[in-house]
Amino acid sequence: MDPKKPTILFLASWYPIPSNPNHGIFIKNHALALSEYKQVILVYAYSSSTKDNDQIIKNNINKNFEEWTISYKKTIFFFPIISGLIKLIRFKASYKKLINELILSNYSIKAIQLNTIFPAAMVLPLFKNKFKVPYTIVEHWSGYLSEDGNYRGFLLKYVTKKTISLAKKVFYVSEKQKLAMLENGLIGNYKLLYNVVDTTIFFPNTQLKSKKPMLLHVSSLIEREKNIKGTLRVLKKLQDNNQEIDFYFIGGTNELVNFYADFSKKMGLNNIYFLGEKTPIEVADYMKRAHALILFSHFEGMPVVVLESLASGLPVFSSNVGQLPYLIKDSFGKLVTPGDEIKLTNLLTEFLQGHLNFNTNEMVEFINKNASHKLVGKYLNDCYSDFEDSSIN
Repeated sequence: MDPKKPTILFLASWYPIPSNPNHGIFIKNHALALSEYKQVILVYAYSSSTKDNDQIIKNNINKNFEEWTISYKKTIFFFPIISGLIKLIRFKASYKKLINELILSNYSIKAIQLNTIFPAAMVLPLFKNKFKVPYTIVEHWSGYLSEDGNYRGFLLKYVTKKTISLAKKVFYVSEKQKLAMLENGLIGNYKLLYNVVDTTIFFPNTQLKSKKPMLLHVSSLIEREKNIKGTLRVLKKLQDNNQEIDFYFIGGTNELVNFYADFSKKMGLNNIYFLGEKTPIEVADYMKRAHALILFSHFEGMPVVVLESLASGLPVFSSNVGQLPYLIKDSFGKLVTPGDEIKLTNLLTEFLQGHLNFNTNEMVEFINKNASHKLVGKYLNDCYSDFEDSSIN
């Protein structure tokens, strides 16, 4: 990359790492989209229990996008206050190394994009004061929602409010998230931003469709958010009603995969498969073969998996949470009230019996017009092109 070219600095609170390759993948996708128009450097520090700490690793993703990551030693103290303080010291020290590397490389940083406010906002002033540039926020966190309830604590609230008040723009991923942030007194210049779909791998292919009805779920498998037990109960009702299906769960840690595999066996479920983490290409392959995506969540933002499903021409059966009421119309899928297992069972029964039809072409067109790399990248590029002055007065 050319240090003299205008560069957007991505400062991330979440990002894929070797032990969790899908964590914050949507942030990487935004960087990839913007890199079609501008140079991007992403910096990310994370705790690790391995011995390879404190070294900056640079990864050239393409000619306009580099990842700079650094790991710091995970704290093992049992006293929360001491452990938190040591973690913060190591966290800031790692980001100071990243700043020094940026200075030595002499990149022309024109703006900062803070991706998920906490905890990266704790070091945002270090970057802002050094490079004297404006910043935007892309907030993915669902903690502001009452269903989540994790927006609490003096430090979190103080840092969040201050960070939002000084941002040029605050991009949000669901109308409900924006409303919850405003209800918490977080006043800012809000703009909706779509998550990104790689339409070069997520696209329909009817020739690969499974002959037997195949349903798919893709998520972290975290119960409090994704309602996996509720989904399994719906599957049990379908099987008890003699509906022949194969159901595939993708995602989750090995511990969660093993737990739910045992849980489903105890329920007497058949033809349920827990596959664990898969690459985007592998997920796309399963979507091409599946007949519907099921996402029976308690709460969501703008799930990338739903956008990928639509790009694949795959109808979505989901809860009416987050941005989903604005994404899923009747030709794309069906929505139910969170936790309404009877309604979801009835809708899936209608679908499996051939009584519900959806429009694949409309789904694909919607994604191409709203969530493709080209469209989202241009949207972000226009935002940064509008910054007339790169200095903060």
